[in-house]
Amino acid sequence: MSGSPEKELEEFLAPLPVWMRRTLQEGFPSLTQAEILEWANNTEEIFRRKAEYERILEQIPAKWRGYRERLKREARRTAQYEAQFLVPKGKPGAPRKDELAQEAALLQLRGMKFPQIAGELNKRLGDDNKTTADAVRKLLKRRAQPDKT
Repeated sequence: MSGSPEKELEEFLAPLPVWMRRTLQEGFPSLTQAEILEWANNTEEIFRRKAEYERILEQIPAKWRGYRERLKREARRTAQYEAQFLVPKGKPGAPRKDELAQEAALLQLRGMKFPQIAGELNKRLGDDNKTTADAVRKLLKRRAQPDKT
């Protein structure tokens, strides 16, 4: 081909259809619906041309850097998009404390008040998991309400 890599790139891109130039220079997300159909019907040709395009771009450091950065951005976007379908959703909110609520209800049936129930539960709970009289009151109130699920 000709002398400079820029001239070689220009000569390489000139005969290509617009959609193929845009695919190589701007990436797949820049294509219209009609161009995506063209791309799908010519994947083998695209991958062959892409290899040649990259060979030429490697000789032009600034364009090569920009090209690689664009591919990294596209890969991150694709990974984020796919992750929302691959990772199952968890249940919102904190885990239920049914066992603790049942224990608190039994203590309440024995005639204990909220501060006493909290004191009894705290004997069994670890130091990092203490409860209060107000927390016990709310726990028992929620337990008395029907489950929404």
